[in-house]
Amino acid sequence: MNNSQLVASVTDYVEAHLQERMTLDELAKQLHYSKYYLLHEFKETTRQSLYNYIKRRRLNEAAKALLYSDQKILELALEQGYQSQQAFTKAFEELFKLSPNRFRQQKKEFLIEEPFLVSDYLLWAESRDVFIRRGKLKDQEKILDFVCLMRGALPYLEQQRYLQALGSFIREGNCYLAWAKERVVGLLLFESQTEKIENFIVLPACWELEIEIKLLAKLIDEKNPQVLHTTTFRPSDKLDIGYRQRLLTIGFVPSQKLIESRYPTEKMVLSVF
Repeated sequence: MNNSQLVASVTDYVEAHLQERMTLDELAKQLHYSKYYLLHEFKETTRQSLYNYIKRRRLNEAAKALLYSDQKILELALEQGYQSQQAFTKAFEELFKLSPNRFRQQKKEFLIEEPFLVSDYLLWAESRDVFIRRGKLKDQEKILDFVCLMRGALPYLEQQRYLQALGSFIREGNCYLAWAKERVVGLLLFESQTEKIENFIVLPACWELEIEIKLLAKLIDEKNPQVLHTTTFRPSDKLDIGYRQRLLTIGFVPSQKLIESRYPTEKMVLSVF
């Protein structure tokens, strides 16, 4: 069994037992691998720990129920494996930056994180397969699919508002896409007036291909900005699977702590010249 098959088996097991008490011992026994090997290979492929993945899946399923059912919050908490409504609320707020009750009251359709599908997340591409171009209106569906896939990097997005904003970025020529193997694998949205980069994300399976640098190079060549800035996770945010470190590696420098859509972030600045 190769890495992708192993991760697929792990995620299949998780989905089948999502509302049950799961133990690493039982999972390792079912798949005939050591616990250490399972944890290492899962994180190597998905860029997040198995514990974090299970927690996020349960909370996203709870978010669906809050949006589309009238199930009581205590029932949801117990269903997702929490011992109390208070513990569930604390975990939910950590991810969505709203209490479950406030989340339900807003009655807005958010981009909910779906189960990890190996076929969606893994892409065997080389640097020569990657090309950068501006986004077009006809690309919106594929961009939205990519953004939904990268939901963990873009917490708390409302789908309808996002599509409206995306259309504006595209029409203004400020949407840049990275493509490989006929798939969107990277996205950069640019606000010309403020020189702010939005949605600067790359498929983790393609992190070794320097796609962020290629997107930045295209942007700088066409827009000639003086200083670029963006926002990302704060240090030690449990939801961050490596996005902050990637900005630091490129040369972005931490500047200011912010709150965006009730989410604690940090401004990062890159001097172009």
